[in-house]
Amino acid sequence: MKKRKLNVSGYRGIWGDTLTDKIVKDYAKAFAKFTKEDTEKDNPTILVGRDGRETGGRIRDIIIRELKKEEVNAIDGDILPTPTMLFSVRNHKYDGGIIITASHNPIQYNGLKFINKDALFTIEDQITKIQNFYEKFDKEDDKEDDKTNKNLDNKEIVPNFPQEHVDKILAHVDVKAIRAKKFKVAADMINASACVIDPYLFKKLGVDLVPLNNIPNGKFAHNPEPLKENLSEIGKLVKESGANLGFVHDPDADRLVIVNENGEVILEEYSVVIAIENILSKHPGKPIVLNLSTSQMGADVAARHDSPCFRTKVGEPNVVEGIIKHEAIAGGEGNGGIIYPTINTVRDSFTGIALVLELLAERNETITECISKFPKYFMKKEKWPIEDKDIEEIKTEIKNAFPEAKTDEQDGIRLDFPDRAWMHLHPSNTQPIVRLFGEAKTQEDIDRLFKIVEGFIL
Repeated sequence: MKKRKLNVSGYRGIWGDTLTDKIVKDYAKAFAKFTKEDTEKDNPTILVGRDGRETGGRIRDIIIRELKKEEVNAIDGDILPTPTMLFSVRNHKYDGGIIITASHNPIQYNGLKFINKDALFTIEDQITKIQNFYEKFDKEDDKEDDKTNKNLDNKEIVPNFPQEHVDKILAHVDVKAIRAKKFKVAADMINASACVIDPYLFKKLGVDLVPLNNIPNGKFAHNPEPLKENLSEIGKLVKESGANLGFVHDPDADRLVIVNENGEVILEEYSVVIAIENILSKHPGKPIVLNLSTSQMGADVAARHDSPCFRTKVGEPNVVEGIIKHEAIAGGEGNGGIIYPTINTVRDSFTGIALVLELLAERNETITECISKFPKYFMKKEKWPIEDKDIEEIKTEIKNAFPEAKTDEQDGIRLDFPDRAWMHLHPSNTQPIVRLFGEAKTQEDIDRLFKIVEGFIL
């Protein structure tokens, strides 16, 4: 079994291989120790939720048992989306949270993500502390004791976390305008955590919902990563049902992909751009924050509204840190991750849905008409193995090859060209690979730029 380490994306592994009972136990104990130290409380309260995967129930039981052994007040939220978890920790002033999820990874995976006392994902220095506690427990023998089998029945009345989350969203969009449009919407919930929110959200918005994969049993009907090649079923449903548009969630519902009225899956970058256009149309001049690999469209929209756009390292916690630092009104990542801190300081697909519907209702537009008004770019993404390569040497070669480009080296290297084309070379935090993202005004231009960079890597 190959061991992995906790990072800003949490801990993910294949159940029974790189994720086991003992790994779960040790991380639960480590997070309990960290939370006690961080909050200076002997009996902190930690919310536990899961994305619906079949292995999640067993992992939840292990975590709650270990937390109780550590004298932590564990709240069992059962199946909850990742954005609902962070919202609920903040809303109820809990001392932390543990999300059982492997996000968009295949069904054989599961994982853990940790929420700190500020209702934010744990950042690098906090991850180091949790990992240090974990390393101590990892060296111990895996011994059961009587306390491990204590009754897990929760006698407390658990709040209606999904409804509370939706009600917060509804308070910040024009529900009346959305209801007046009488939208018909298809939604692919991937048989995971979105199932506990979508029906209530769409009902409150007066939307005629055409559900797909809406039983939260964790049995994914397709590859759970919301990419175009995995989403033929929702496109067909939109066309056959006559829906105005469709939405697709990933298992923990922090990413949002949109399907247009013709059943075509549109580039996931548009989810963030549409949300930013909506927000900045009401709050011009306010800053936004995007990561270095996110489309130039967002920055162009910001410029149109006289708003500055700040870039951060890849990774949701880095974007959120940038939002807080710059007091930004919105932010996100190009994988469909919309962050609207007025509602939630995390990627939130449900907030994204409400913002998209609100903009379409206010402007009386279809999705196709809406995105036709954004600047047109051709995006490309590649990845290559880099086991025996020196990333610093590659960066130097790239800078020398493109002296006309403005460079940003806070996370790999990003090059911005005078014609608005850009590339971002980003080493993976978890694999011996390097990723290259980029955009240009023509397909030929981005292909040419990628070809040059590829020569330095292969």
